[in-house]
Amino acid sequence: MTSIGAIIEQEKAVSYDQRNKQLFSFYTLTLIAQEQASRRLKKRAGISLLLIVSFLLLFLAPISSLIEGFVASLSTLDIIDIFKLGVLNYGLVFIFYKFLKKRSIF
Repeated sequence: MTSIGAIIEQEKAVSYDQRNKQLFSFYTLTLIAQEQASRRLKKRAGISLLLIVSFLLLFLAPISSLIEGFVASLSTLDIIDIFKLGVLNYGLVFIFYKFLKKRSIF
């Protein structure tokens, strides 16, 4: 978008009668508001990008070590451990389902 000063100078060069001056002021104020909104959006997008990158840098290394430990523990599983995990998972799902049903969410 063009800068506010360029918009104002461009519109000042055109002559308007009284009726069109109100239209000019509305149009100019709308363009200024659009430019300010665009600046705010760019600023917020930059801050969001910075926060996402910093979050990934801070938490990606510990998560990768946790994943490595989890994958290493998977190699020692036998069928009984898998059955225990299945029972535990279905039990948790059942408990959460009953809790949410009691709360009338579903």
